[in-house]
Amino acid sequence: MDDDNGNDKLNKFYSLSENENRKIRMKYRNHIEGLPDVNSPDKLIEIIESVDELYQKVNRTQEATLDSQFLLESAEIGAKQAESMKLAGENFDTEDWINKLLTIMGGRHDIKQEDEDNEENVNLRSLKWENIGIRAEPFFDRVPKIDNMIGPLSTEQKEKRSIVRHTRENKNSVNLKKPQEIRKEDIKEQENETTKNVFQIGEILEQKGQVNLFEFIVNPDSFSQTVENIFYLSFLIRDGKALLDEKDGELIIERTDPPDEEDYLHGIKKKQFVLEIDENTWKEIIEVYDIKEPMIPTRPKVQMNNSKWYGLQ
Repeated sequence: MDDDNGNDKLNKFYSLSENENRKIRMKYRNHIEGLPDVNSPDKLIEIIESVDELYQKVNRTQEATLDSQFLLESAEIGAKQAESMKLAGENFDTEDWINKLLTIMGGRHDIKQEDEDNEENVNLRSLKWENIGIRAEPFFDRVPKIDNMIGPLSTEQKEKRSIVRHTRENKNSVNLKKPQEIRKEDIKEQENETTKNVFQIGEILEQKGQVNLFEFIVNPDSFSQTVENIFYLSFLIRDGKALLDEKDGELIIERTDPPDEEDYLHGIKKKQFVLEIDENTWKEIIEVYDIKEPMIPTRPKVQMNNSKWYGLQ
């Protein structure tokens, strides 16, 4: 029965419509925008509890990203409120403290204003300092320390052995291989391969028009090629040949013309696209977006010949 209930809840979350997910994102944004106005810990706790209830409906990466943003900003607000808090209590009165000490030690019960000039004449030896010790003793109770034995134990001096160092020889030195030498031709070949793949992805993006970022870059058949797609796409975005924007809570990618010198003069700046993804997130994206076929075709695998990597043609 518990498994059935769990599956029912899971199916309920995954069956949320796009309109319901949009409302969840809107509530998250409202909470995030309202955080700077929170001026009390009680109000902050109230908002966090509200977001906890909202998180129970989150089942996609987009809403989870907003939840992470809220946690970071609410943590900063909470830290600032904690720093501004002060312990309630009265100020420490040194004069009152000294009066009470004198009372305990059998001295005067009060230091009057007119006696301040004669304070140096107080006979400290007449005070019963042991009374302070009796009062403080319970707070310093501890287990008695361990004393040393009267005499040392008999010990025998161990003779140090001389260490003879030998040069280590590898018996199989004949079979050792030299480190692989990387030549300029190999680096050039790799650069050409990267340039070719970046160009091909740019052409595919131009054919697709505006498309969801995850549906475009994710290869459901290969996690490694998904990572490669992100790497190649980053060059298009860096060079201004692709535009990444948010529309209705989704990340949309599209082909665009690179900026010219006039655009740079008007203040446009290049930005590098960096997206971290692990295998669990990759599987979750495939399930949420129901990706069956890759938009970017699977590239041929590579093989190694003569200790060098070459792409299969």
